[in-house]
Amino acid sequence: MLNGSQALAVPLNKWQGKWVKENNNDLSSFEDIIKYVSWLITKDLLGQDQVQKIISDFKEGWSYQSNIPQGYGVGSSGAFVAAFFDRYFDASDDLEKIHTTMAKMEGYFHGASSGLDPLISYINKPVYKDDEGHYLSLNDKGWPDGFKIYLLDSGHGRETGPLVTQYKMQLQDSGFSEKIKRQYIPMVEHAIHFYLGGEGKMLEESISVISQFQRQYFTDMIPAHVMEKWDELTAIPGVYVKLCGAGGGGYFLVISTHQQKDLIQSELIKVN
Repeated sequence: MLNGSQALAVPLNKWQGKWVKENNNDLSSFEDIIKYVSWLITKDLLGQDQVQKIISDFKEGWSYQSNIPQGYGVGSSGAFVAAFFDRYFDASDDLEKIHTTMAKMEGYFHGASSGLDPLISYINKPVYKDDEGHYLSLNDKGWPDGFKIYLLDSGHGRETGPLVTQYKMQLQDSGFSEKIKRQYIPMVEHAIHFYLGGEGKMLEESISVISQFQRQYFTDMIPAHVMEKWDELTAIPGVYVKLCGAGGGGYFLVISTHQQKDLIQSELIKVN
């Protein structure tokens, strides 16, 4: 998306975050939200009425609680932003306006944000970004028959911001930038359309190319022990691995086709 490509994001309902009211208004439990609110104020994203509502909630014992792994590429910050927006911002039917605001709000966590994670968390529907940069909500048909999706646990989290900065530096190399533009982005966009069209065979071919490309050119985003596991898994016919979010740590996505039985391995978490 940093290169202006099409994009597709689909909600993952394995984990959740929510507002909880408890008989506990210890200031230490609210420190992270206080820091976030202060940052939003500096960006002119919060008004006085909203701030008063937040203070009132704190006094009443409200807090945000989540079981979403942090720094793992599965949208923990996006879910928080969505919950915060839902509680303290006015509802709107304008998807573009909501997205723009949420992208700014999530910038606190990553330095820059596409805004897709909070948007799909907020509306609980897939969102497609088209060629012209418009964001459209969709009804998800799911993966084509035979596709099984897993998460490979790297064993440690990561920070997205530095990885995004690193990728932007890589783009300054004209050869790398040209490969992204001519090879990688077209294949990602093909995969999106094959997924939406339910074309399993063509989707698998696209994912295979994406996996190989990432393994060859995104090695800085793949920890050494994950790279070993990546090679082990992709040596199995019909199994592919790709980055989940920015890579670097957290989860990596493992996709298996109908040719394989369930992959029973301790590092894998089955999604579908």
